[in-house]
This record gives sequence, C-alpha cells and structure tokens, in this order.
Amino acid sequence: MRVLVFGGSFDPPHRGHARLLAAAANRIRPDKIVIVPAYRSPLKGTPQANAKDRLVMARLGLLDPLPSRWRRICRIDAREARARRPVFTVETLGALKGAELHFICGQDAAASFPKWRNPSLLKSSATWWYGARPGTSARPPAHFRQIPGRFPAISSTELRSLLALDRDCSPELFPAVLAYINKRRLYGKEVLSVLKSTLSPARYAHTLNVASLAESLARRHGADSDKARLAGLLHDAGRRYPPHLLAAYARRRRLAVPERTAILASDPMLLHAYVSEDLARREFGVSDPEVLSAVRHHTLGARRMRPLDRILYVADAASLDRGHPSAASARALAFADLDAALKLCVAEKMAHAIAREAWLHPLTVSLWNCLARP
Repeated sequence: MRVLVFGGSFDPPHRGHARLLAAAANRIRPDKIVIVPAYRSPLKGTPQANAKDRLVMARLGLLDPLPSRWRRICRIDAREARARRPVFTVETLGALKGAELHFICGQDAAASFPKWRNPSLLKSSATWWYGARPGTSARPPAHFRQIPGRFPAISSTELRSLLALDRDCSPELFPAVLAYINKRRLYGKEVLSVLKSTLSPARYAHTLNVASLAESLARRHGADSDKARLAGLLHDAGRRYPPHLLAAYARRRRLAVPERTAILASDPMLLHAYVSEDLARREFGVSDPEVLSAVRHHTLGARRMRPLDRILYVADAASLDRGHPSAASARALAFADLDAALKLCVAEKMAHAIAREAWLHPLTVSLWNCLARP
C-alpha cells in the first residue's frame, strides 16, 4: 500500500498547504493519505492555536478541499496532536511501517531535515518530497524530490501576523477555516474584538498602524516581533476612557505613576499609558515584563529604555497615520538607526509641548538628556 503522509503544525492550514497536498496526490497516486497535525514541532515554538482547534482546521482546510477521488482515501491522524508532547517524525513513520511511505513537506521544512531526529533512519523510512515556495533560498537535501507545480508564497507565520493585525486573509485561507478562526477568536481575534468595541474607529486604526510598524521594526532589529505586535495592539487600550475617567481609574487602582499629582493637574491623558499597562495585565492576561514595560513607557519614556520600549515609542510617534512633519523621516530612519529615530521622536514631542507652553514630564526630560549626552 502506498501511503502519502503530510505532517506539520498547520497553524493555520492555508491554500498553499492544500495545493501542495493535491499536487502530491496527483504525482504519487497513493492508496491512502494521512494528514498528521503536530502537537508541537520539535524545531518550532508552541503553536498559537491548540491541538484541538488545529485538528478541526486541518479537516476544513486540507481534507475537505481535496478532489473527491483523494478525499475518499484521506484521513486526519490525531496521534501526534493528542500526545501532549512533541512527537518526532521518526516515531510517527515507525508507527506507520508496513506500507510504502511518501512524506511531503514545504521547502523550508525540507531544508531543515538534517536537524530532525535520526535523519539517517528517516531517509530510509520513506520517499521524501517537497513543494518549492517562491521567495525562499532554503535548499533541501539531495534525497528530496520536488513535487511539480507552482505553490503560493504563503507562510503560516505571516498569516498569524496578518490575522492579529485585522488584515484580510481571505485570499490565503478557505472560507471555512477563516469562519472557524473568527468563531473561536484565534490568532489575536479576541484582543481585536475588545479593542474594536472599546476604542474609537480612529484610535483603533492608529493602534493597528502602531502594531504593524512595531512588528516590522522588531524584525529589523532582532527583537521579538510577536511581543512588539502585542505591545502595539495594547499600548492605547486605556484610551477607551476620557481624561476624568483615566484619573478615577488611576486613583482606584492606586497606579504607581511618577508625578501623578502634576499629571492630574496638567494633563490627565498622560495617564493612559499606565492605565493601558494595567488593562494589559488584568483584562488581556499579559504577564510578559517586556510587553508591559513597553506599554508603560510608550508616552513619557524613561531614563533607561529596553529595546522593546524604544521600538514601541518610535512606532507610536512615527506610525503611518501620524501627520506631523517628522513622522515619515523618523519612520524611515528607524529601520536604519533606531536610537537616532528615538532621539528625533523625543525632540519632536518636546518641541510640540513647548510650542503649546505645556508642562514637560520629568521622565521625558530625563530621556532627552540621556539621548543628548555626548
């Protein structure tokens, strides 16, 4: 019996996966097709969607779209997903022995084959196939055969980012998968739902712009892009409240806000960063200290700023929706020199306050003095 095995995280499964599976079936002509969603890939981090949800999405996005001739012989194998531990491919193929096995994967996964558990045994356990993806230079080992066809340049990593930023993913995801994601509020949809219902449309749009820029800057400067995106999404969560309610919130929660009395007297809206941090922790369940620090410092800054603090400060000041003269310059500069962009943003913020004869918070003055030090 010829068995086609398709393994992966499928977090989420997309049209590229489905096209690869159908093309492999047409080339290999199997007697049986087995789709094996992983509990957690040993070479990747923990999937964002749990195993139960990914098993359902594998059916909706991989099995159901298959042509009927292949769908009849296809099944979802839940052994890895239900193991509650990382399962190595060599274990799964060992359990399927007794058949002529053909394993398919994407080009990036194929290129990582030498890092898999027991590659020499794996090599002899199956015939190995991969689908080429445009835009990747990863080279699979010589024993891999290429499945004929052109496959879209889609990655689940990119899709998770797009979903979390409320972007349209209908070209990449089947309607049934997208409907399931929205129903279950996966991939950040829960956060987006709360923000959309509590912020004004303009503030919500600004939030998405900041999160997108923060994520891009994090990738450019070697920071955690998921943390940067989350910090960007939550940085203005407190802006759901007008100034007098921000003041009441800060008093009720006894927030440790530097110069709180002066802020209350001069500009209570400056409290929103501290209220946003508190909401991030209490309402959105964020415990990561880097994310919380970035949210806390995105408005007033601090004498010492962590990399994620700097990224979010610049992303907020220079996001695409900002109309002040230096925003575009700071945005471009940030990809080349983050510290120089930070200095430009702080200078612009201080100049704007001085022009309005507004009070300058000591934290902002302290940050400027650190940046201006020769």
